[in-house]
Amino acid sequence: FIDSVTHELKSPLASLKLAVQTVSRRKLTDAQQGGLHRRMLDDIDRLSAFIDDILAASRLEQDREALDYSQVNLRLLAERCAERVRSRYRAPLGAIAIDIPEDLKLLTATTALETVLKNLLDNALKYSDEPAGVVLTAREGEGRVHFSVTDQGIGISQVHLKLIFDRFYRVPDENVNTRRGTGLGLYVVSSLVKTLGGRLTALSDGPGKGTTMQFALPMR
Repeated sequence: FIDSVTHELKSPLASLKLAVQTVSRRKLTDAQQGGLHRRMLDDIDRLSAFIDDILAASRLEQDREALDYSQVNLRLLAERCAERVRSRYRAPLGAIAIDIPEDLKLLTATTALETVLKNLLDNALKYSDEPAGVVLTAREGEGRVHFSVTDQGIGISQVHLKLIFDRFYRVPDENVNTRRGTGLGLYVVSSLVKTLGGRLTALSDGPGKGTTMQFALPMR
């Protein structure tokens, strides 16, 4: 835990410090200043997302009942999550496709579901090479809403599929290690889905063949 937290905190902080020192010591063009500004915003966003995951994991351990339920339009929620993730990675509009009926609604803990969708979309985009082709779908059936997030990314070998939901677990693979992460995101997502009445599963045909994350939540 300490190793993971230390790395995830020190890396963006070191980057922020370097950017601030560069701005204060050099005369920069507008383009250079803009580049450093975007870099600092990225590092701040990375720190914020990491702290959110830490807090969410802590809350899950302390209180699994403190959820505020309300009715939510799933299409609007999905589009909001997709825009946030696309902005973080500066991905083109077509990087994430939303396939959800415009009138599909669900009575659920909106903040928890938003955390789930943002984390799944973030993972799908992070572990995909360009051009990314991430698809988020939701369909009603048999009193439940069935969600899936599918990517065409690096994939997961069968031996690791069940382990990726363990806290701090990361697949020991070069394609994973070159991308930032602590192994907390999927633990938080899996726990939240369980709290909401579902079960998160991962499907993949192996390395290089993409991954699908799917779960179903009760309509009420």
